[in-house]
Amino acid sequence: MNLDRNKASLVDAIDAGLLAGVVTLVWHAGEVRQVNELGYRDVEARLPMERDTIFRIASMTKPVTVAAAMSLIEEGKLALTDRVANWLPELADMRVLAEPRGPLDRTVPAQRYITVEDLMTHRSGLAYMFSVLGPLSDAYRKLPTRQDQDRWLSELAALPLVHQPGERLTYSHATDVLGIALSRIEGKPLSEVLTERVLGPLGMSDTAFHVGTTGRRRAATMYQLDSDNKLRHDVMGPAPIADPPFCPGGAG
Repeated sequence: MNLDRNKASLVDAIDAGLLAGVVTLVWHAGEVRQVNELGYRDVEARLPMERDTIFRIASMTKPVTVAAAMSLIEEGKLALTDRVANWLPELADMRVLAEPRGPLDRTVPAQRYITVEDLMTHRSGLAYMFSVLGPLSDAYRKLPTRQDQDRWLSELAALPLVHQPGERLTYSHATDVLGIALSRIEGKPLSEVLTERVLGPLGMSDTAFHVGTTGRRRAATMYQLDSDNKLRHDVMGPAPIADPPFCPGGAG
């Protein structure tokens, strides 16, 4: 197996200023075949990438939350067909936009309840600000995330769905909502649920909703390309050193 081109392509991207740095690992047939630690985790401070550099995983939090939910299903604590309003009464009587880009006050009743499976598969009718257009997108943009999960859910539930539950797929806050359901079912913060059911058993000690003071020194700075293809700091800012008031099951 020749992996030289794999490394060369990464070096080219870093030299071109398209990436600050990367850590990659190739696992094949039960063996580690290649590890690359290239570029910088902090360009300005000239801190190099290392094998134990901590990265934000953003929406890769979603499969962790779903895995935790599946473990609850195995224990009979919930089912795919359960209505989420059993634990989230805020979502009991949802309205749906008459037209996806229409005004927020032109709605029709939801034809059925939202299920656990709807949340897992993004078919609930919930959305993200970037997955819809019109007034609903603006309303999602104004949702404050720096608050506790109950208040956040209350404000989310006040918005209409973009389509009927189960009608089609729309990438959304559904996994965040699923995380709140898990928290209420277990009677503890989602961060504890994920650690106990997924992260702890897998030995993923560096994976959490915060990095701690020591972990921040290993955390990679977030960058993104601007319109001129230049790296600039991402708006997410530095990784938190303590759990935020709301730990979203779909982001981190």
